[in-house]
Formats: sequence, structure tokens, C-alpha cells
Amino acid sequence: MKKLVIIPGGFHPFHAGHKALYDAAQAAFPSADVYVAATADTSTRPFPFAIKEKLARLAGIPAHRFIQVKSPFRAEEITQHFNPNETQLIFVRSEKDRNEQPQPGGVKKDGTLAYLQPYKRNGLQPMSKHGYMAYLPVVQFGPGMTSATEIRSKWPKMSPKQKANLTHALYPTTDGNDKLTDVTIKLLDAGMGNKVKEQLQGAPIGGGVGTLNPSSVPMPNGPDEKTVDEATLVNDPESGIQIRPDGGLGTWNEANLKNSLVKQLVEIVEMLKVGNYRGVEQLLYKGGAMQSKVQALARLEDFSTKQGRRPIAQGREIDIGENTDYVDEAASN
Repeated sequence: MKKLVIIPGGFHPFHAGHKALYDAAQAAFPSADVYVAATADTSTRPFPFAIKEKLARLAGIPAHRFIQVKSPFRAEEITQHFNPNETQLIFVRSEKDRNEQPQPGGVKKDGTLAYLQPYKRNGLQPMSKHGYMAYLPVVQFGPGMTSATEIRSKWPKMSPKQKANLTHALYPTTDGNDKLTDVTIKLLDAGMGNKVKEQLQGAPIGGGVGTLNPSSVPMPNGPDEKTVDEATLVNDPESGIQIRPDGGLGTWNEANLKNSLVKQLVEIVEMLKVGNYRGVEQLLYKGGAMQSKVQALARLEDFSTKQGRRPIAQGREIDIGENTDYVDEAASN
């Protein structure tokens, strides 16, 4: 049976560690089609897809293997091209992300196995029945870094020489090529949210990566900023009570939504420590995602107070905006 391997993520920015994971996935699954699934979402992180794509190509990922998707752990833009009954689907993540959501394993309320299960060598089902999660070793790059978060945190305070050295570590093809190094630094500056649009006009990217034109690269903090409005509460038959924050941020349970906010707040603290105030501004104000999450939890608290112990019917979806009133399930049946 054919194997399809997908490396899902945000990739803000894509770097040598991600390329090492891609290479490790190819080695671990030599007969598989290996793809990187990246979103265009800049609501919680700064890098637009156009810049991530160029950086991935600089890192050595073939263009046809780096795919823009709406949801990395569904990646329908990739899976739709494979026969679901003749293909085994394996998601690959770094070992450092083993405790991150989504977690493989578990069962549904009806006692059957959940769709995403831990990877095992034998007995894999086709992706029409299950997908699997495999974890591969962490690879260090640069001065002991292991994550894009570290890059975003340290980059703003680096000297030009330090940026050049890190760029060479992140994208080895730039080493020894001053012009390509300079352009790559400008790409990273742009992705971090720095005001370098005028420096990027017509800047060539070596190695066949093409030319970067700011008019064709959606910069963060642009006109697609959204206004937070309301959230939706869902009583899912399989997963129980779920929350959908406004703005297309997906479906969460209360615990996962809180944990997501905690991680973003920790990242804000780290940015404040190094003086990365633009990064703080991006997370707090520009993307709107944190506001959506906080308001969703606040509306959940308000709604729970009004609801009391009254049940919500399975499959029911309720807008929990600020002025939403509870509808008694008994009266609606």
C-alpha cells in the first residue's frame, strides 16, 4: 500500500531544523511521498506563506513538496490527490512536539478508535479509516537553537554579523554568497514584521528561487486584519463541548484553548525580555487571534452562568455572543 507522509506546521520561519525533519522523514519512509503542509495564517504568527515558501526553497525543499493548506492536520489539498483506500497517511512531527495537540490515540464515545493513532510499523490501515502520527528526533541548528520561536525571539536583537551567521546556519546555500545572504536576511526581517518593503523591491533570490516583489508578498499586519465578534459553542457527539472562536481559528475544548493562550503569553514575555516589541504587537493586536480566544473564553463563562445545569442537545451549535440568551433545550424539543 502506498505511503503518504505529511509534515504539518506553521513554519514561522521555515529553517534548517524543518529541512532536517524532512530529510529524516524521507529516510524513515523511503518509499513514501513526503510533503510539507504549511498554512497561510498570520493571525498568531508573523510569516506570510509567500515568504515561508521562499525560505523553504532556500533550505532545500522542492517547490512541489511545500504545499499551502488550510488545516495542516487535514491537509486535504494534498490528500485529495491520493486514493484513500490504497494510501496510508502518516503525519511526522519533531520529538519536541510530542506533547502538543493534536495527540494521537484515544477512542470515540462509541468505543471505536479515534481517527489519529500513534504510528506503528505493522498493521497500518488506509487513510479512509485512520491516520497516524510519528515523531522523529530533534535537530539543533545555529547556536543551539531547536525552534522557530527561538529565532523570532532572538533575531531582533542580533547584530548584522550575527544575523548573517545565523542565516548561514538556517540556509546553508547562502554561505559564501553575500548577495543571497543579504536578500535572505531581508526576507527574515520582512517576515518578522520589520519595515523593509522598500528594500525588497525586485530583490533577486539565488538558486532559482525567483524574485521577491513586495506587491506579490502579503506582509503581516495588512488589510486582512479582522474584528473579533462572537464565538460558537458546539456539543459534538464525539468530542463533547467544543468552542469555535471568531475568525476561523478552528474548534477547541476549553482546556486546549486555555493552554494555547498560556503558550502565547509565555512567548510574549520572552519577546518583552529581548525587546521584540513588534512581535508583541503582532500577537496582541494585529492578528486578532489572542483577542478571539480570550473573548471566546469570556463568552463561555457568561453563557455557563446563564445556562446553569441545563443540558445542551448533542449536535447543537449556539452563538455565544455578548448578548446571546440561553435557549432551553426542553422548550425547543
